[in-house]
Amino acid sequence: MQDLNDLLFFTAVVEQAGFSAAGRVLNLPKSSVSRHVARLEARLGVRLLERSTRKLRVTEVGKEYYSRCRAILADLDLADRDVSEHRSKPAGIIRVSCPTGIAQYGLAYIVPGFMARYPLVRVQILATNRLIDLIEDKVDVAIRARTRLQDESLTMRKLSTSRLIFVAGPKFVASNVLPPDPAKFAELPFLSFQEETARPSWKVTGPGGETKIVTFDPVLWTSDFNILVEAACSGTGVALLPAQVVEHALSERRLVRILPEWHSESVTIHLVFMTKRGLPSAVRVFINYLAAQFKDIWEERR
Repeated sequence: MQDLNDLLFFTAVVEQAGFSAAGRVLNLPKSSVSRHVARLEARLGVRLLERSTRKLRVTEVGKEYYSRCRAILADLDLADRDVSEHRSKPAGIIRVSCPTGIAQYGLAYIVPGFMARYPLVRVQILATNRLIDLIEDKVDVAIRARTRLQDESLTMRKLSTSRLIFVAGPKFVASNVLPPDPAKFAELPFLSFQEETARPSWKVTGPGGETKIVTFDPVLWTSDFNILVEAACSGTGVALLPAQVVEHALSERRLVRILPEWHSESVTIHLVFMTKRGLPSAVRVFINYLAAQFKDIWEERR
């Protein structure tokens, strides 16, 4: 069985640049530290450290293994803190930003359960499609939806994925000729959840992985998904909306999925926050609760 002390001692040797210095930090004899590292190398069957009487060098495989060890030890430290903080009853205010649609069709079903479990925590939700700056806007946790993850200097945690699908009301479908090519949908009245008045473009994928860029000229713009769903149901036009948002209207036959073989790229729903270390207990339990609950609410429909 693997001894986690081996990882701890190896990490200390690398960080302190020697066995003697690592022994002083760990308050152990140099021989004990050396024995643990030798046992680790024997189990792995590789050299992690090159030793000489005057210096110590970390091998290439040792450098890679060290980074993994640091991550494992950091997670163990966080696990210990989580257990400790569960006993100390998280409290305080959490500021959370979230796209409007995900707030309506995701957080609305999750936050009440969280607050029932943690009655000392107060939650402020900023439902906005504006890109939030965590520091400038004083936000603890931001939920974001992206087809391409940006290289941010933030900690990310994936929640789920989604795809946008084409829908319209039965009345609209019955009274309009719908082209089989989504590129020709530009001729139809479109309902957009993008608030910019510029013509929105979407990359959609069809049979055999074929992709097309579709540009629309909206007749209605709003970030409120409820308005878009009701407008589509009433026959106002075609909408490209997350499958999770329209599933009830589809099951009730108030909406019809059109061009079912076409859909958008996968959209990744993820959390961003400043760092794992030093998070207030209220923020940490919110992140863990949201990650545990979100997939059940916002599971990708194909």
